[in-house]
Amino acid sequence: MPGDPDEPTPVDDAARDIERLLEEGSLDEALAQLAELHAADQALVIGQLDAELRAPLLPRLPRDAMAEILGYLKEEPRSSVVEELEPAALGPLLDHVDQDVAVDILHGLPPERAQATLAGMLTAAEVAPLLPHPDESAGGRMTSDFVALHQDWTVDQAIAHLRSYRPDAEQVFYLYVVGDEHTLEGVLSLRSLVVGAPEARIGDLMTTEVVSVGAAEDQEEVARRVQRYNFVALPVVDEARRLVGVVNVDDVLDVAEEEATEDMYRMAGLDEDESLLRPVAQSIAPRLTWLLVNLVTAFAAAAVVNAFEGTIERVAALAVFMPVIAGMGGNAGVQTITLVVRSIALGNVELRDVSHVLRRELIIGISNGVVIGLMLGVMAYVLKDNVGLGVVAGVAMLLNMATAATAGVMVPLTLRAARLDPALASGVFVTACTDILGFFFFLGLATLMVDRIA
Repeated sequence: MPGDPDEPTPVDDAARDIERLLEEGSLDEALAQLAELHAADQALVIGQLDAELRAPLLPRLPRDAMAEILGYLKEEPRSSVVEELEPAALGPLLDHVDQDVAVDILHGLPPERAQATLAGMLTAAEVAPLLPHPDESAGGRMTSDFVALHQDWTVDQAIAHLRSYRPDAEQVFYLYVVGDEHTLEGVLSLRSLVVGAPEARIGDLMTTEVVSVGAAEDQEEVARRVQRYNFVALPVVDEARRLVGVVNVDDVLDVAEEEATEDMYRMAGLDEDESLLRPVAQSIAPRLTWLLVNLVTAFAAAAVVNAFEGTIERVAALAVFMPVIAGMGGNAGVQTITLVVRSIALGNVELRDVSHVLRRELIIGISNGVVIGLMLGVMAYVLKDNVGLGVVAGVAMLLNMATAATAGVMVPLTLRAARLDPALASGVFVTACTDILGFFFFLGLATLMVDRIA
């Protein structure tokens, strides 16, 4: 079927051919096949190769081609590839990659090697000021390759500057206008510059309502502003509003992917660096930590069940419906936290919205609880011919669905209020609430009505 995701693509076929050629020792043929691919596809192929097969290939790649490949490689394979490169070759290679990519690579190196690599770079003076910024900040994502025009220049002077300077910026659709202290004063489109009168002053042509982001702001805020205003780039300013860099849309797409992955991983109790390419030993401890937390909450749920052991002995049929009530509550809770965590990440929900969000999710939870509770009650009656058991199961389901909605809202918002990541294993805590309270509601009601259902 066309478009079938399982159907091999031309890049898959090329990757297999290149791997086979390398295994056979046909390095020149492998290089020739690799050169026929787009740089993004070359990065995909190289990232999939074993280190042993990659080793003879990397030194033979032209510097410009290798620089493009580094720009397209994902973080995990890029780190491995960088480790395999000769230290003396890395500095000159980073001169040819985008500054934000060079900064990411330098941040991932041991301090001594990072300093040695920077010392071997011709662009060290431009890259070094970007290094102090944290990776996940606007400053860590920006590049200093941008076009800045002084507000007092004329159109003729600005065009002459562009012709002589020949900026190596990733995009020149936005021309940023600065004052005497390099403060960001406005923005000018390339079209406005080209059609402007030669003697017109840049400050009179620019738009003063320019949207910017602070260098220390989180990368999520950068992504939100780019999305909100449909920009292809966003200027970055320091505390004195001096223009220090630009974040381009391709980097924002990386941010969106990283943040979505991080939220998804953390909700499941996985480390944000988790990957199938990560060494097994490094994956065990982060997973084990949250599994141990989950074990503690499971024991808490077991303690609730143990407290009602006498009721279960009298009405063994209760054991049939316990996993249904706990499982449905857990699933409903995960639905709510997924929505709430994503809304927080997009800036659509703040702490002041807690009452509105809680009220909304409670209405949904109770409505679903009524429907599912009625269905479960009918099923309990049909299976066990016991009206009392059906009532207990149905009411317990309704109460647990309401609990799921409450926990799904309050857990991530409480973490946010504590200045923690709202996605931080929210699923573990919400599931614990629905398990513990679900068993308590069901077995507690059963104990109250034990004479009616026994």
